[in-house]
Amino acid sequence: MATNLMGRRAFLRVVGLSSSVAALAACGGAPAPAATTAPAEATTAPAEATTAPAATTAPAAEAPASKFGQSPMLEEMVAAGTLPPVEERLPLEPLVIDPVHEVGTYGGDWKTVTTGSTYQEWYSLFEPMNTYSPDFSSMVPVLAKSWEWNDDGSVITLYLREGVRWSDGEPFTADDVMFWWNDMMLNTELTPTVPGAFQAAGEPATVEKVDDYTVKITFAAPNGMFEELLPNQWMYAPAHYLKQFHPTYADKEALDAAMAEEGFDTWIDLFGAKNASWNNPGCPYIAAWLPTNTVDQPVHIFERNPYYWKVDTAGNQLPYLDGKQRTLVSDAEATLLKCVAGEVDFEWHSGPGGLANRPTVMENAEKGEYHVVSLVNPGTNYGSIYFNYHHTDPVLKELFNNLNFRIAFSVAFDRNEINDLLYKGLATPSAATCAVASPWFEQSLADAYAQFDPDLANQLLDEMGLTERDSEGIRLRPDGQKLSLVNSVGTPWPAENVEIQEIIKDYLREVGIEILVKPTEQRLWTPYVHGLSHDIASYAANLGFAGNPPVLRETFCTQEGNQHWAPQWGLWYASGGEEGEEPPEEVKQLQGMYDQILAETSADVRNEMQKEALRLHAENIWQIGCLGEPDAGRYGVCKDNFRNVPEEGYPTQPPQIFTTSQFYIKA
Repeated sequence: MATNLMGRRAFLRVVGLSSSVAALAACGGAPAPAATTAPAEATTAPAEATTAPAATTAPAAEAPASKFGQSPMLEEMVAAGTLPPVEERLPLEPLVIDPVHEVGTYGGDWKTVTTGSTYQEWYSLFEPMNTYSPDFSSMVPVLAKSWEWNDDGSVITLYLREGVRWSDGEPFTADDVMFWWNDMMLNTELTPTVPGAFQAAGEPATVEKVDDYTVKITFAAPNGMFEELLPNQWMYAPAHYLKQFHPTYADKEALDAAMAEEGFDTWIDLFGAKNASWNNPGCPYIAAWLPTNTVDQPVHIFERNPYYWKVDTAGNQLPYLDGKQRTLVSDAEATLLKCVAGEVDFEWHSGPGGLANRPTVMENAEKGEYHVVSLVNPGTNYGSIYFNYHHTDPVLKELFNNLNFRIAFSVAFDRNEINDLLYKGLATPSAATCAVASPWFEQSLADAYAQFDPDLANQLLDEMGLTERDSEGIRLRPDGQKLSLVNSVGTPWPAENVEIQEIIKDYLREVGIEILVKPTEQRLWTPYVHGLSHDIASYAANLGFAGNPPVLRETFCTQEGNQHWAPQWGLWYASGGEEGEEPPEEVKQLQGMYDQILAETSADVRNEMQKEALRLHAENIWQIGCLGEPDAGRYGVCKDNFRNVPEEGYPTQPPQIFTTSQFYIKA
């Protein structure tokens, strides 16, 4: 990877051009066979068939008209006159996907499970402007066919893929980006603060429409990290659909009537519901499959998007599968039962229960006609504990903000015993830091305050004045109440999280701190923690892993959302100090480093600054780490006839990297 911004940009421009050439090659070669009618040998075509020669090698005059394959169900609709021909539904330069195994065949549904997490549904419907390559070594085009920067890294121009259409057939253009920016991001009722990726030097970017398929983004200062932040930014919206729910465009009487009909008190609530694409079947999409019902149903059902804008190397419109069925399950155990019974085609987000269940999964693989897909260890820290630094109880707030209290808490329990009891010694005792395999890892940071030293814990607590105890040995707070904390433990993942916290509870009691363990479903855990209703909370920390650097994680405390350890400090930064709670100087130092990293054009300098941020975390232990997850703890389950699934991947990979539209069921 290039170590400076301009070198990287030059590479990315080449990538963008290569994508265009590949598209032309696929469209301009021999007529593409329909995937459903291709003879068996078409699915095992020689390499030449999947690497069509560049269009420039043949005279343009000899190239036949573009021919594409499509699903039989869509062919019937075209024949009936209810759907335009496939050539009219695809963009001028479709994104060409080179299948993992072979060109697939059409038909069938992808059967999988969900625990009800909107995160899973969000990812399944999201198509970014660019994304990471499968090995996370570079950035590749998606909706943007290419992009370019000015010399100092303060202006980026995105060139959209011309001819992409929403699922209702309406064109996807720069107007959809501008509506998202002007009417959603800059509307403070909808979005109190502009996303950090679109800020520089404390100022929001300027987004301009150059033409229907070109957007220019200008920052107040160089924003060297932007193209690496872009894959996580949903920077468009179906303007033609959402305008009817926005007061800038909608007739007031019609808007009021819609609010009354839907049962909402404000237009903001109505707009939010209509924009919650994973839960609103009426919303247009540009994803491979479209939801036909809501996420709370026993089975969340998706159907193919007839206007999907990707094709395989033979020119067949994707996706291959007709639909997707996500069955709602209660927990990891229910997921396990469905997996071993062979009722799941492929699942990696709602995995079958981590390391503890892996032997069961492996034992039943032949019977269930599936295999295990290895997922690269992202370095998540299991059993991590977050303090409520914003607690309404002034005594607890003062204790949690005292570094010595956090050190005492961290050294009071034996991580090695937890590892041996629950993970057979396969995990790694560790403070909260980045993944071992990442370029920012330093062993000393993983070791920081991760030793078992109850004598030190007692000494620090005594020095804080917490010397009085009740008849059960629990320390008394300065106000005379016993030092008792409720631990809101996120479930069902990690699968052993509750057991981890039960063991920690027993250790903390030995140094005079009472812990009450309160298991909380993940869908309730996040709003509970961000609503500041907890004393302490437990989930899994991750401060960076290969392909997802610390600046993309919760490391810098720069936002309220997805930042569990101090959401109000993050909100303070994101709002320019107008909201949230002002953080201590050490956290302000972190936030200042974030600003510098975003502006820095040298990858080497950015990496060193991110290492320094991790050192600050080690010194201040804002999150209490427990165990670095074991290599064997992350895996997916895939039916043997479910094809084009990579044999390994990252557990947090979005569908854009797996390219789920290439999945198919082999007869």
